[in-house]
Amino acid sequence: MTIAIGDIHGCLEPLESLVDKLPRDDALVFLGDYVDRGPQSAQVIDYLKDLARQRHCRFLMGNHEVLMVKAIQDEKAIPIWLYNGGDATLKSYGLSSGDWVDSKHRSALLPGFMDFYRALSLYHEDESAIYVHAGIDVSIENMAAQDSEVLLWIRDKFFRNSAKWNGKPIVFGHTPTRTMGLDPGSIFQRGAFYGIDTGCVYGGHLTAIDTTTFEIYQQPYDIVYRMASSMGPLT
Repeated sequence: MTIAIGDIHGCLEPLESLVDKLPRDDALVFLGDYVDRGPQSAQVIDYLKDLARQRHCRFLMGNHEVLMVKAIQDEKAIPIWLYNGGDATLKSYGLSSGDWVDSKHRSALLPGFMDFYRALSLYHEDESAIYVHAGIDVSIENMAAQDSEVLLWIRDKFFRNSAKWNGKPIVFGHTPTRTMGLDPGSIFQRGAFYGIDTGCVYGGHLTAIDTTTFEIYQQPYDIVYRMASSMGPLT
C-alpha cells in the first residue's frame, strides 16, 4: 500500500511525528515543497534522505524546489525565491541572504540539495492513484503528456474540474485547503481529487493519506512563522 504526504515547507518536528504514526511497511510518496517558509528546510532534506535508506520512499518535485534551483542558477530569480520563503531556507543552512546572494558558489553553500533535487519526479502513478504536486490538465489522460508547468503550478483550473475526470484518484498538495474555504486541517475531496496541503507551516496540520483505504493521518503544528502567517502570495 502507499501513503502520500503533503507539503512540509521546512517543518521538521511534525514530519518526524507524522512518519512515526505511519505503518512501516507502506511505501511513502512525498508531494513536494520540502523547503521554504518553515525553519528547518535543510534538516528536512537530511531527514528524508536518511528515511529513504530505511524504507521505500518516492519524492516528487514541488514548485518551491524549482524556485530554489532557479535562484541558485540565475541571480535574476533570487528576489522571487527570497520573497516566497527562501530566506528561511538559507537560515536553516546557517547562511544570511546577503552572503549567499553575493557568493559565486551558491550551490556549494547548500550541501546535498542539488543531489536531492535531481532525483525528484514530476509525478508518480501506481495501481491505486496518481500523485502530483499541484494537479493536472484534466483533458489529458496520459500523464507522460502533461506539461511540467501544470504539474507544478496549476490551481483552480484543476481542482474545480473534478467532474471532468474519470481516471484514478489524484492526490495533490500545493494549494492550502483553507484557501479553498475549508476548516483548518480539512482535506479537499471532490470526486476523485484529494488535496492534502492542510497548511502545516501556517499553523495547520501535516497530512498523509492511504490511497488504498483513504485513511487520513495528521500531525498538528501550532507554531506559525512570521514569514508564513499572513499566507503571502500563493506560490
